[in-house]
Amino acid sequence: MLKEFQEYLTKLIGDLPSNYQFLLAVSGGKDSVVLADLFYCSGIPFAIAHINFQLRGEESDGDERFVKALAKRCEVECFTMLADTKAYGAQHKLSTQMAARTIRYTWLEQTRATHNLDYIVTAHHLNDTVETILYNLAKGSGIKGNLGIPAINGRVIRPLLFATRKSIDAYYDQEQLVHREDASNAQVGYARNWIRHQVVPGLQKLNPLFGTDR
Repeated sequence: MLKEFQEYLTKLIGDLPSNYQFLLAVSGGKDSVVLADLFYCSGIPFAIAHINFQLRGEESDGDERFVKALAKRCEVECFTMLADTKAYGAQHKLSTQMAARTIRYTWLEQTRATHNLDYIVTAHHLNDTVETILYNLAKGSGIKGNLGIPAINGRVIRPLLFATRKSIDAYYDQEQLVHREDASNAQVGYARNWIRHQVVPGLQKLNPLFGTDR
């Protein structure tokens, strides 16, 4: 997977990744931990960014400590932000999820620009694209909304979009990595979680290869 990642990242930016400085959005979850490890093992310059959304009490604080420790082990800079997500959402009349998303990308861009970094990097992968397309279809979006997650959007790049959750899990196990588990990911009350845990498995009953490595 390491070689595939390097090739895909090079293809996205059209140049050698070592010529750029990247800002990795790291939550402490499995996908972002794998992302950081791939950059580290590739010898690509990067810094880590983490937002404490203060939505899960001590668990959120634990995530922040974990990410800071990860950055220390990788010997890279770590930028953090403490966000009052619920207050922001109430002020701007946004759902908690939309408030977190707005805070996230606004702060990431501010941090990137302030520190003269070239790209923001997120850990979205192929399964995220599938789930996004299904979500947009259910919401009645147009053709543009059904294209999924773009691999590159301005200064934001997503170099794991070539990889499935299965391949990420395999790399994680192979490298014996550790991560922080967000218990809310298992709650089907969130639309995207419901698609992940209910809709996709249902579609896989019709086609076992749906959303997996072929």
